[in-house]
Amino acid sequence: MTHPTTLPQAAQAFRRFFGELRETYLERETLFIQIELALLCREHVLVVGPPGTAKSAIASAVLGRITDEKTGSPSLFAKQIAESTVQTDLIGPVDFKVLTETGRTEYITDDGMLGAVHAFLDEVFDGRDMLLRSILNVLHERELKHGRRVTSGRIECAIMTSNRYLSEVLARSPELLLAFADRLSFIAFVPKSFARRASRAAMLHRFMHGSRPDLRAALTLQQLDVLQESVEKVKVSSQVLEGVELLADGLERSLAAQVSKLPDYVPTKYFSQRSVVKALWALKAAVVRDQIYQRPDRPLEATIEDLDALRWFFLLGGPQAAEAEALLKVAVDPRERAQLEIVRLEQKTFDETLVKVRNELVTGVERESSALAAAEDVSAAEALARTFQPALASITAQRLLVKLVPGPRHTENRAPLLVAARGLLAAVEQRLARSMTPQDGAAAGVGGAAPEGRGGLQLTAAFKDTLELCRSVPELRTHFGPLCEASARTLEALLEMIALSAESVEFEDGLKIEGLVALADNLEEEISQASALSGLLAEGAAAAMERLRMEDMAVRRRVVASLRRRAAAAFQAPRPPGKRDPFEALSSDSRRLTQLEKSLQELDPTQPGLKQELLQPLGLAYAKQVLSTTPFERIEQYARAVQTVAENLRQEGVPPEAVLAQCRDTLEQRLVEHARTLAREVASPPPAPGAVVNGDAYSFYRNSFSVRAPDGELAALVGLDNQLSFARSSEAASFLSDNVRQAVAQAELVFAHTRIKYLRSWLTQLLTVLLPELEAPKGKVEAERTFERLVRSRFPLLALKEGELVRLRGVLGTLGSMQGELGESARKLSFQLRGIDEDFGRFSKRVLEVRSAL
Repeated sequence: MTHPTTLPQAAQAFRRFFGELRETYLERETLFIQIELALLCREHVLVVGPPGTAKSAIASAVLGRITDEKTGSPSLFAKQIAESTVQTDLIGPVDFKVLTETGRTEYITDDGMLGAVHAFLDEVFDGRDMLLRSILNVLHERELKHGRRVTSGRIECAIMTSNRYLSEVLARSPELLLAFADRLSFIAFVPKSFARRASRAAMLHRFMHGSRPDLRAALTLQQLDVLQESVEKVKVSSQVLEGVELLADGLERSLAAQVSKLPDYVPTKYFSQRSVVKALWALKAAVVRDQIYQRPDRPLEATIEDLDALRWFFLLGGPQAAEAEALLKVAVDPRERAQLEIVRLEQKTFDETLVKVRNELVTGVERESSALAAAEDVSAAEALARTFQPALASITAQRLLVKLVPGPRHTENRAPLLVAARGLLAAVEQRLARSMTPQDGAAAGVGGAAPEGRGGLQLTAAFKDTLELCRSVPELRTHFGPLCEASARTLEALLEMIALSAESVEFEDGLKIEGLVALADNLEEEISQASALSGLLAEGAAAAMERLRMEDMAVRRRVVASLRRRAAAAFQAPRPPGKRDPFEALSSDSRRLTQLEKSLQELDPTQPGLKQELLQPLGLAYAKQVLSTTPFERIEQYARAVQTVAENLRQEGVPPEAVLAQCRDTLEQRLVEHARTLAREVASPPPAPGAVVNGDAYSFYRNSFSVRAPDGELAALVGLDNQLSFARSSEAASFLSDNVRQAVAQAELVFAHTRIKYLRSWLTQLLTVLLPELEAPKGKVEAERTFERLVRSRFPLLALKEGELVRLRGVLGTLGSMQGELGESARKLSFQLRGIDEDFGRFSKRVLEVRSAL
């Protein structure tokens, strides 16, 4: 039966294991320390240096001899990286069975480095950059992501080696070196030579006698697990945590300053939030290592002295200062010298920074106390006890929350902050015990003075921030329940004050719509703030939650109802006539109502829309004003005005159907008046004798006469009626009444009668003049003259090319289809028009025949 490994047994095995390695591989102390720390905190190591420095031998001697008690074998994945190495060589081959059966690509990760506890990757920088980045990600995350699958691995510690100097890696790919520096906790440099002659002599002596390293000490994964559990138990005080932060920040600044002096220098460690977290685990591992080697009885708690061990994490591991000096004297290779210079530079910088950090930590309590400025918070709490100011209370609560959660590093600096917090609680409790005043509610936001801030916003914010502080700070939790109960009572009173302030505006005649919008926004903000405050009360005053929820809903309904009534009164009040454009006035009202409706919807989404209700009468007033005052001479002009009104109403969100339906009487009245004006008898003097044949009669007909007696109005009326079809009732055949159609048709009939009368007079006189010439022609010259006079009269142009007679026939056809006297009159005119057409046709045909016969 195997007994569990105890901590002393594991520590002894660890010491013997690495002690044997130190005796075998001389002058590699720094590298062994870094490997020990990496094994203890489950991190990775990169070892660089020229060939022949036992890098690979040490990695194999360490990882290859840590065995599993269950199998007796190491859990090690080893691979030499080459340019031809691909990802599957490292993470495991593709599972072709899954691929052929399902089409999904999966890997057999148990055969890769994720399937082992330890990994040794030799000549890591010989691989392609993309492969190395993939390796880093897998080692850092300890899992493989492929599609929607994530496969976790067993890998704890990997040792990677390379025969290249860091300067070579930097020249090849600076980004790659940065990636390694960020994700690997330990980077070591193994120099080419020995610093002490005795070390070289010992190596040569072993070679001469053919002796091989006799490594017998054993270390198991189970023993290493025990030591790793101890690492997890190490406590780190706030002071030491501050030291880690100060050390990281100080090193970053100091090493960055060296970059400006040495352009070719790049700090070994990339300082990021990730590296600071890894440094904390390296520090814990250093505590356990110290317990293993130096002080077995030391508690598992990091001290300021342990910060020195972080040199193995933050710096490039290499020879100690004296050894580095000795090696620099004999180094010939410029790459070797540069690497040793970096080791020496970083060690010196670390020592100087550590001294400063320790000095700062001595005065850490005083520095933190000064930064916290607890005295200011105490003074603020005392001022609140004298005169409560919500804004000051809110700011003080927020400041104390930031300072107390998670809290100062040094516990002695917490007490003054708690004094200030308790003083703030006392002031808030005292304020909660007082009754609400009108200045606490939204009425203050309308016109009253508000000694405690604009409306109730700052007051509820002060209560909310104080409750949050009380809930979050353990020492104040006993006050949380009573404070919630008092806040609930005050909140109910505040909500009632908000409702009353909204109802009071119905008695303020001078309040404009803009003021209602601003008030609605203010009230919504105050109620929402109150709701947010009530959300905090669930934990400390659960019984009041349902009551507050109902009160919130009721207040919102009351506020919206009051503001709706006040808005309706404001819009329905008589307005003095102004010089503003009617549409601009409607647009302005629409914008204000949109803002108000949005504000009311924020207050209570269940309330019906206000804009439709109030804008409909305004839209009707706008439409009636435009349609009753717009001047026009033709119906098509009036139709454009009607179309514009409909489009403007739609644009402002008013359905034009109902508005235009209510404007029907106005429309018909304007159209009937227009028709009556047109129907007045238009003078139709017969053409003068000379005008009949010289074209003046044509000019009169097309210009002066047409202006005085326009036609086409009935067609325009039909077009307008079709345009308004969307507004007619479902039972009606048309929007406009028959009376309007009759009136316009009568005017159209008058126009047609006037034109036909003129045309008959013109044609009669023309025939009187030309017909005698046609009956007794004396020759071709006379016939041509008769033809030219007929053409010059332009009657053929009007009748044939311009189709005036056909057009008039169409107008009379439409009028003749109507019932009653009007239709009969139109049919009679059609008969007269046909006579004109036949007379001109016979005459023109005769002219052409005579002309062609001669």
